[in-house]
Amino acid sequence: MKTIERFTELLSYTCVEDWRDRMFQISNELGYERSLLAMLPDRDTPFEAGLAFLHTTYPSGWLDKYDNEKMAHVDPAVSHCVSKSIPLILSPDIFSTHKQKEVYEESCGYGICAGVILPLHGVNGEMGMLCLVSDTRSGRKLECETARNIPELTLFRDFILETSLRFLKPSALAKLPVPLTPRELECLKWIATGKSSWDIGRILNCTEKTVNFHVTNIRQKFGTVTRHQALVKAIGMGIVDPM
Repeated sequence: MKTIERFTELLSYTCVEDWRDRMFQISNELGYERSLLAMLPDRDTPFEAGLAFLHTTYPSGWLDKYDNEKMAHVDPAVSHCVSKSIPLILSPDIFSTHKQKEVYEESCGYGICAGVILPLHGVNGEMGMLCLVSDTRSGRKLECETARNIPELTLFRDFILETSLRFLKPSALAKLPVPLTPRELECLKWIATGKSSWDIGRILNCTEKTVNFHVTNIRQKFGTVTRHQALVKAIGMGIVDPM
C-alpha cells in the first residue's frame, strides 16, 4: 500500500479505539514497535497522563514511573515539543543535565531509548507529541534511518494531528477531576455569552443564589479563582465554544 493511502485511512475512522489501533499498526509498519501520542487541549495544561488525550504502547510500568515522578518537568523531549515544531531524534545526545540523563537511563531500561519525537501543534492551541520508538533496533544506524525517513514521518504526524482533534474535545470533559453536571455546563455556556448570575437565573428559572452556587462548583472543579478563568479553561478544553 502506498504511504499516502495508508495515512488517509485514518480520516475514515469515527471510533477512537479503531483509529488508535490503526495508528499503532502504521507505526509498526514504519519500523517503530512502540509509539505514544499525547495531546493537550492548550498550552496551560501540564503534560501529565491524567490530563492528556493519551494513547500508547509504552510499558505501563514506565508510564506510571514517568508520571509519578513528574519526569515531564525535566524531559528535554517535552520542552522541545512545547516550543518547536521540527522533529527531534531520540538519542543520548539530547539529554544534557544530570537529571535528564537519569530520565534517559531509566527509559532505556524499558526499551525507550531510540526513535523520533514529533511535536504536534493545532491551529486552536492544541499541543502534544507523537513519539515513535524501536526497542529492537538502536544506535547510529537507526538514527540515520529515521533521519532519512523524516519526510514520511512528518506526513504521518500531520495526519495524526488532524484526525486526533475529532476525538480530543469530547475527551476533555472526562479529564476534569470531577465532571461538570448538566446544570453547571448550562451556566457555563451562558457565562460565555456575557450573562450575569442574575441574567442566568432568569433564563434558567432559578434564583441568583442558586446560579452562584453552581458557579462556585465550576470554579472549584477547574481550580480557578474567578468564573472567567474557569471559562478560559473550558474554552481551551473545548467544553464550551467562544462566543
